[in-house]
Amino acid sequence: MEHISDPVLRKSFFAPLSDALASSLHQRDCPAFTDAEFLELGVTRVICDPRSGRGFLQQIGAHIQSCPQRSSFFEQLKSVRRLQMLSDVTERVATMVSTRAELPEELADHDIYAGDGHWHGAAAHDSMIDDKRWAVGHIYALNLRTRALHHLDLTQGKKEHDMSVLKRLGADTLRMGAKKRHRVIWVWDRAGIDFELWRNWKNTRGIYFISRTKDNMAFTTASPMPRDPDRPVDPNVLSDERCLSGQGTEVRLIRYRDPVSATVYEFVTTVFHLPADIIAWLYKSRWNIEKVFDQLKNKFDESKAWATSDTAKSIQAKFLCLAHNLLELFEVQLETEHHIRNEAGLLRREKRAAEYTAAAKEKGHVLSSLLKRLFQPLQRSIKLIRWLRSHWFSSDPLSRILPDLARSYAHS
Repeated sequence: MEHISDPVLRKSFFAPLSDALASSLHQRDCPAFTDAEFLELGVTRVICDPRSGRGFLQQIGAHIQSCPQRSSFFEQLKSVRRLQMLSDVTERVATMVSTRAELPEELADHDIYAGDGHWHGAAAHDSMIDDKRWAVGHIYALNLRTRALHHLDLTQGKKEHDMSVLKRLGADTLRMGAKKRHRVIWVWDRAGIDFELWRNWKNTRGIYFISRTKDNMAFTTASPMPRDPDRPVDPNVLSDERCLSGQGTEVRLIRYRDPVSATVYEFVTTVFHLPADIIAWLYKSRWNIEKVFDQLKNKFDESKAWATSDTAKSIQAKFLCLAHNLLELFEVQLETEHHIRNEAGLLRREKRAAEYTAAAKEKGHVLSSLLKRLFQPLQRSIKLIRWLRSHWFSSDPLSRILPDLARSYAHS
């Protein structure tokens, strides 16, 4: 099989895979279909737009001298060894993604993740259960510091609850390889609430949670949280209290008013050492993972499982993360080496920030400097994805195809 990364664009895009693959203990010498070819083929399927495996192989067959047979390609999706190798490579590439977000200095020794479940439609040949094919659930994590995406696990059964998956994963996994003295904060929606487990993980492993209260929750106020006299007061923090949950677990309850919509939110957390406005800001930043899910579904057309086995479904999720993280690295390369940025997107960001600030001012509310940091690009431009698809199999040098992307980025 001709090496899929021979053209210059793909060679540049896939460059991080070489070191990542070399570090995997699960790589093997498979001359007929190498691990490198398997990795590049899987990412190519994510980048390209055919929804079916047959359509994908037919598309790339015109560009590769010896395209893998359909049976061979789908057989590799069942390989536990390939999944282990892919997991190693995906996590290694995730560590290469550099810091993109502007985080407050109070979070310097914290690792921060947004976690959530995401569903793919059933594979075409999935078995029927109760007269229907059930969607496939995955639990993902987005590093809010670097924007690297991780696949945590495949859900079990018809529709396993997020908290059940977290219990199964355990604290070792949720530490995410953090340094010994680093705290790990997880920002989760209401599906991730278990106060007793939160307390245990906080006290034994330095794992903290932030979420929103449920309507049926009852709390007993213990005492107001002390305020730092040297820190400006955020008037949008309406209350900040130590409370006891209905089960007697000590938690922190924060009532926060959105400065534009005036909607009041209640946040519940085991984080007592950070200011309340940072807690509110972190939860608002959780929206980043929802934007990533939207990108996977609507820009990559990844709305359906590739194959029926659990191994294949996990491999697909790992490839989605690998493609996302390689795109993060490629965007940095475009900016640092070729001085190409999405200028129109940056202008839209500045416009949104100005509109948000004006709307808050009109209502007589103060917009903190923290909230202004939210207006970073949350989602990859469809222009980049279309450009990659257009030139993915091209043999033209980057010097010839990059001006096309620069021109596209210059216009809204």
